[in-house]
Amino acid sequence: MPNHKLTSRPAVAKIKHPTQGTTFYSDPSLKTDPDARGIRLAVGVNQKVWHITRRIDGGVRTIKLGAWPSLADVYAARDVAKEKMLAVSTHTDAPSTGICTLRDAMESHIEKSHAAARTHNDYRTQVDRHMSTVFDMPLEDVTLAHLERTLRATHKDRQATATTKHLDQIIRMAFKRAAVLRRIPNVADGLDKVRYSPKANTVAFAADQWPALDLIRTKRAQNIFIAGAFELMLFTGLRAGNVISLRWEDIDLDARTLHVARLKNGKDRVFPISDRVVALLNSLPRTSAWAFPQQDVSKHIFHPDTLSNDDHKLRPHDCRRLFTTAARRLELPAYVISQLRGDVGRDMQDLYDQGSMKHSHVNAIAKQIEVECGVTPDLRLVG
Repeated sequence: MPNHKLTSRPAVAKIKHPTQGTTFYSDPSLKTDPDARGIRLAVGVNQKVWHITRRIDGGVRTIKLGAWPSLADVYAARDVAKEKMLAVSTHTDAPSTGICTLRDAMESHIEKSHAAARTHNDYRTQVDRHMSTVFDMPLEDVTLAHLERTLRATHKDRQATATTKHLDQIIRMAFKRAAVLRRIPNVADGLDKVRYSPKANTVAFAADQWPALDLIRTKRAQNIFIAGAFELMLFTGLRAGNVISLRWEDIDLDARTLHVARLKNGKDRVFPISDRVVALLNSLPRTSAWAFPQQDVSKHIFHPDTLSNDDHKLRPHDCRRLFTTAARRLELPAYVISQLRGDVGRDMQDLYDQGSMKHSHVNAIAKQIEVECGVTPDLRLVG
């Protein structure tokens, strides 16, 4: 191994690149420096890279420290070496933890997570679709600029989209896990918070009467389960994901309640259901453990698409908007509406409230929805 002065940037700059292969250089003047012992400069055809070789846990390991000129001399390389050797000694380095990339960190988070498998697969799909480059880079090479460019690529018209917010959450989750296991700075902490501003938080129709029940009635002739899922969303205000994954064991028709095991906020809750919803559920054929099964009864239906005709559209989340509007038009207490929607309480009373929802509330909301949809009084269910 040739010797060369490595203690100054100009000296390192004078080392010429070989036409082929890699030559390793050491500086004999550093033999008395215990922290610099084993540091070498690998000079290849295109770059110069610092390495340190040490005997660790009974074996010899060579660890990459960084490239020149980012590490200008052996002293800069020594500072990095001290950090990396500390990580090795505390078993927080990449080989010890198995966290070499952000993808590794994400998988480590998934392994301990109690979220649904569908959620985990969604993480992986989003990474593969939008962030595979940065998630497969060596963790030490990922900078704040990399993360910002990745998120900026999903922006449209300088307005943050739902996708951008989701990617931001995945990045923060993965880097937080990496920071804990590797004891490294959490680079994602430097990201500006992505704020989701929906383009339109309104229903997709403008009419004196809500066309929701007409659209559901038309769909019922084609697919009773999709129509039933929309009707349940409309008369409970629940999100589509919670509705389509309901099992019959979650529903107690005698007590007129249904249980949601995992709301968006991570909580589980038992909700009162209106007489109209009881009638709806009684009308559904029980061909599966799922309340809303596919033709393959071992699976529940997919997230339902928009219901539409020539004049109007009804999206799944519109049902939640209409349910909330009907409840507010009845001037129900805000805390009751929040509980019925499955929202997280935000003040001290909410922490103590054991449940203020009543069947009379959901029956009143059901009647109001029917009024808004133009159902004639003699067809309304009596609460």
